[in-house]
Amino acid sequence: MRKSIMIALAMLGCVAPVHAHEPPADGEIRTLRAQSNAAIAAHDIVAAKKLYADDYTVLPGSSGTPLSIDDFTRRLTSGFADPTFLTYVRTPGPVIVSESGKRAAEAGSWTGTWRKPDGLLELSGVYQAMWVPTADGWRLKNESFVTLACSGSAVCEEMN
Repeated sequence: MRKSIMIALAMLGCVAPVHAHEPPADGEIRTLRAQSNAAIAAHDIVAAKKLYADDYTVLPGSSGTPLSIDDFTRRLTSGFADPTFLTYVRTPGPVIVSESGKRAAEAGSWTGTWRKPDGLLELSGVYQAMWVPTADGWRLKNESFVTLACSGSAVCEEMN
């Protein structure tokens, strides 16, 4: 009876049909992105790494040279040890889950911030991320960052 009512309401447009196999809304991925930002701001490598799939790869913003999860973890750990490093913040734009539910695309903007002796260094640009569902929830499979701007420090002269 309850199923018949749900089907009737769905046909009338009153409620969306419910399917157990549907992927979660983009809200879960946005929540995970916020957790990632918080882990980086806290310089917490353990919390940050929890969000990466085992075969995660990344294309860093300035070099574009691919890094494996192990290389990236070393780089992030080194970055956290830099006393001038403050944080990276990724701000999602669209998050789109595939029809199959086997992947999701996230695109947005990012900013990295360091407190240098001559000012507040900010790198910024755009990124694209691929998320995949795992037994532990959605995880980042890969990310690609492009640095488009640098401001606030003489370091930018070397980068541009």
